[in-house]
Amino acid sequence: MTIFNRYQLNFDTSRFGDADNLSPNASNTINLIASSSGTIYPWQANCIASGSIVRSDYLQNPTTINTNSMLVSVANIAINSLAVSNANAQFATVFAYANNLIISLNSFQSHTDNISGLNIVKSPDVPSYDYSFNTGQISLINLAKFNEPQQNTDIILGCFTSLFIPDILKANDEQLQIFNTQLSNSIAIGTDVYGNTYYYSTLTSSQVANLENYISSTTTVLNTRRTQDWNFHQNSMQILEDESFIQQFSNLGGTQSYLLNNIIGTPNLVANLTSNIT
Repeated sequence: MTIFNRYQLNFDTSRFGDADNLSPNASNTINLIASSSGTIYPWQANCIASGSIVRSDYLQNPTTINTNSMLVSVANIAINSLAVSNANAQFATVFAYANNLIISLNSFQSHTDNISGLNIVKSPDVPSYDYSFNTGQISLINLAKFNEPQQNTDIILGCFTSLFIPDILKANDEQLQIFNTQLSNSIAIGTDVYGNTYYYSTLTSSQVANLENYISSTTTVLNTRRTQDWNFHQNSMQILEDESFIQQFSNLGGTQSYLLNNIIGTPNLVANLTSNIT
């Protein structure tokens, strides 16, 4: 199968007549542009010809294993906390914290899928593998143009910090599994004075407090990393917009220079334009 076959043109092309002929000059121009616009390797052409691309065949989210495991643990903690909350009101707080962590884990998973390239992100305002990496490369070049040459890739990787905490995620995952097991093993069945059964936990108040604090701190870690990536991306987009605006005042033509210096330019801009000449 070829790439062209994927278009599934279903028509007698002889009916196009002379309109179907590509002139030698046009053909040469197309081949010249194609050969100078970047290398395409045979395996890439074969992948496209074979059918629709499945992004997960080429890209992966390194946080998925730990986030999915944490979701299982915290979901069980939430269920068990709710079950014993009538007997111990302290577990109502654990249940609320666990629900917040579930929300944060789902948001973190979606975000890391975006910046890993697994999701197709169409909005440039959302941090993603495509938009954020390209923005970072442009920012790296612009910083050098504005006399701030960088000696590292922080400006590129600043939107991808959530992918670089595998040790933290692994530690949180393992500890939540321990807490989940402790809570599950601590649940017992009691009987009230009316003969009704209820569930309660044998965990001490101090142990429950430790559980609350750990769930809360894990939520903070996830939210902090995700928010940092979003803020860095938004700042990058705004700075690129500002740089583009300012750069328009370089290499001015005669008409544009007159318009800015005499009609629409503020005294501040006119002074800066004068300094360009000086």
